[in-house]
Amino acid sequence: MLTDNRKMLSSGVIYLCSSILTQLVNLLLIPLYTRNLTQAQFGQYDLIISVQMLLSLVIALGVHSGMVRFFNEFDDKQELRNTALTFAAAWGCVCIAAAWAVSPLISPFVFGAVKDAVLFIPYVVMISVVSCLNLVFSSFYSMQFKALKSSIIQFSVVLSTLLFALYFFMSKDMGIAGILRAQLFSNALVFAALFLLNIRTFRFVVKRDPLRKMLGYGMGLLLGDVSAWVLSLSDRFLIKAYMNLSSVAVYSIGYKIGMLINPAFITPFMSVFTAFKFKAYKDEDGTEKIRKMFRIYNFLGWLCVLGLTLFSGVAIRLVATEAYDSASSLVPLIAFSYFLSGSLAFYSLGLHIANKMRTNYLISLLAAFINVVCNIVLIPWLGIYGSALATVISYAVTSAVFYHYGSKYYPLGLGLLFPYKYLAVYLPAYAAHTAIMRIVHSPLAEMALNVFLVAAFVACSLFFRFISIKELLGDILPLANRKSKTLMLEGVKPE
Repeated sequence: MLTDNRKMLSSGVIYLCSSILTQLVNLLLIPLYTRNLTQAQFGQYDLIISVQMLLSLVIALGVHSGMVRFFNEFDDKQELRNTALTFAAAWGCVCIAAAWAVSPLISPFVFGAVKDAVLFIPYVVMISVVSCLNLVFSSFYSMQFKALKSSIIQFSVVLSTLLFALYFFMSKDMGIAGILRAQLFSNALVFAALFLLNIRTFRFVVKRDPLRKMLGYGMGLLLGDVSAWVLSLSDRFLIKAYMNLSSVAVYSIGYKIGMLINPAFITPFMSVFTAFKFKAYKDEDGTEKIRKMFRIYNFLGWLCVLGLTLFSGVAIRLVATEAYDSASSLVPLIAFSYFLSGSLAFYSLGLHIANKMRTNYLISLLAAFINVVCNIVLIPWLGIYGSALATVISYAVTSAVFYHYGSKYYPLGLGLLFPYKYLAVYLPAYAAHTAIMRIVHSPLAEMALNVFLVAAFVACSLFFRFISIKELLGDILPLANRKSKTLMLEGVKPE
């Protein structure tokens, strides 16, 4: 058990470091694009990327998820991986051929007279196909607890994208087509390296039973994945319909900064909590253990929301031009919506324990429907801020529904309104920052103010007993104490 815990901890640290490094490289790409594309062009590019993410779901058919699900149920792991790769490559070739065939027909209607628009759809499909193949390799390594190899794949793709973008986008001045070509070449380069490294163990093979199980599981997730896409990315198309591409561009920048809460906190936290919850819920004191994790999640989550809120102006000035300054007002709503989405892992636990996946998917569909309706109502009234608010409303309602149904099968007694208690601390800090920054324009003064407000948030959270020092440090201090005792004992051992 100790070995497993160490393995999980080391893997979690590696994934956290990789996630942060990957996001840092991505942040380098943003100013590259915003400073060399018009707002309308950047908005167009963001829509194309949104379409790519949707097509990736259809093209992948969840085969990598199926491989992960049944990885431990087949003795021949290499054969399982090879079956996934062979199917993904064959199905991908069909998708690529179809993309090249239909692109000349539909590109003029979708993209108008944009330069090289006929290349957009084929490029997007090819990127999706190759990235799916890379994902199979990454998942294969991940299931073997080879976190470093798995992490290197994604980081290599992002880093090589930056290098290819400097050539195709900057040097060759190919515009959006150059960005897409950079992504295609980077994914293809990483796949070629992976293929060569694994060529001795690769065979073109399709085993019926493993493929049937992988596709059955993966396609079963497709509806939920599409619903998640609608919830997260469909708002861009509604903003374009009601407003313009420049508004899409501003919204996209605010979204990219706000969603940094995901790699910085939510993803690493959930990588630990997912394994923890399915083990802890069986224990006699399992509910209390999970409630403790919930309180820690809320404190750290709100701390990240506040941090992103306070430093949003600085972050946007670093990655974009003055034309995008208004995006900073979107960051609090986007960060908060991601915080709420992370809390679903707690509220939906009962459904997962009872294996009520159909209910889970229906709730996801409800969330997508609410999001679309709220966008239609709020965008004409509040513009891009209405779209961000629609995302918050969708996740808030979804949390309530998951809480209701999840509690039927595994009541945790979390309290649906508990996360909103932190508004009593967050809102005054946000209001103070907004008021002071209207009269203070010094970057150093802003940094000092932000640090003070973060410290005040921590102090107030402890004062109002939203969290306790024991809850935050209860597991850390005993560990440090045991470590110090071990070192002392080792120090007095005779030679």
